[in-house]
Parts: sequence; structure tokens; C-alpha cells
Amino acid sequence: MAVHGLECEHRTHVGLVRHHNEDYLACFPDLGVMVLGDGMGGHQAGEIAARIAVEAAAEALLPVQEEDSADDLESLLHVGRAAERANRAVFAAVERDPALRSMGTTLVTAMFREERVYFSHVGDSRLYRLRNGVLQCLTRDHSLVQEVLDNGLFGSRAEVQAAGIGDNILTRCIGLDPDVEVDLGDAGLRAGDIFLACSDGLCGKVSDQTIRHVMAASPTLGEMASDLVDVALQAGGRDNISVIVARPVL
Repeated sequence: MAVHGLECEHRTHVGLVRHHNEDYLACFPDLGVMVLGDGMGGHQAGEIAARIAVEAAAEALLPVQEEDSADDLESLLHVGRAAERANRAVFAAVERDPALRSMGTTLVTAMFREERVYFSHVGDSRLYRLRNGVLQCLTRDHSLVQEVLDNGLFGSRAEVQAAGIGDNILTRCIGLDPDVEVDLGDAGLRAGDIFLACSDGLCGKVSDQTIRHVMAASPTLGEMASDLVDVALQAGGRDNISVIVARPVL
């Protein structure tokens, strides 16, 4: 299978409230891989969890792209195993150092090959695709807010928040248990598609409509990445903000 390289830009910002940046991201343009994590845990443990997870997932995916031999099913299995490897790495770090207990992280992985993107995710960081001005979220949050919406208990996110249900409560994350349930997916690529991986410092504070407008209005990927961080800061910047924007080279 043909590996698709990426035109890629990324930005991360501590935000306006927090003292430490617990997000971590990596993009490998030549091999068509991008990975992002949003850590959680006291005493900078979230930063450690995100770094361990992102590095472990990347280490699992890069050899796959270098070998250039996986078919569709194998590619899905590879992104799933990358997330499972990340989970084991974070959990093992906690077992080695009890001071890190309760640390964890979200994780989004994306691997581009044969005119498709294969992705996995755990938590509430997201992967989007912008195509012909239409923004589509390819992932579904593993959060209490999303769960009560899916169960029909509320009609909108605004109603959930008004009821006092915090938007930072995850139903799944990397590192808290030895095993983790990973969501997998894939989507087709077309010339001009732009993909966005982001932490909830952006998508949890800025509407999809505003994200779409910023992406569609930005003339370059570099300006797009910077503008997305800026709009999250303008929305209050209460969390760390991280984005990767990528255009596959077809």
C-alpha cells in the first residue's frame, strides 16, 4: 500500500489559566503519521502520561509505514494496537512509580495510506476532516457529556452543562487500567482534504461551526494552526490547547 506523506503544522499552548502544559503531540510528515494526547493527573503526571502514550503509539506506527505492506484490515489493527501499546506503557509507568497513580491521557492516532486515513482514539480529543468547506468530526467523545446525550437524557450540550455535568469527565482514557477499549475508524482521502487533531482545549471550548470557519478562512496550514489556538484563547483559554493540521500529499 502507498504511504501518503503530509503537509503538516502543529501548535500547543499552555492556555491562560494553567501553569503546566499536559498536552503532547507528534507529527511525522514523511511517513504520514500524527498522534496527540491530552494528559491528566496532579503534579505534572498528565504531562508524563501524554508523552509516554504519544511516543509509544508513534513507535508502533512508524515501522508499519516504513514497511509499506499492510492492507485495510491490517491497517485498522495497527492503529488499534498502537493505542493498546500506549495504554500498557502508561500503566506500566504508574506501576513503577506510585507517585504517578491516577495519571492518564486521551489519545488520537492517524495513519495515512492508500487514499485512506486509519485512526484510533480514546477519550475526548478529536479528529476532524475538512472537505470542500464541510467539517466532519470522525471521532466520538468518550465522556460523560457524550454518554448522556447518546442516551437521550438531554437535548444539547448546553443543557448538559446547565445541569452541572462537567465536560471534563471521561468514560475512557489511556493508562488507568491494564486494558482499554479503543475505537477504530477509517475514511477516504481526496485532494484538498485537511485533517485536524486537537485536544479539548479547542473543541471543548469552541464550536465546530467556528472551527470550520477558521479552517476555511486560513490561507496556509501554518496560519490555520495559529488561528485555531488564537480562537481557543479568545474563548477563555482555560485549558491547554493543542492542534495538528495536516493535508495529505496525494
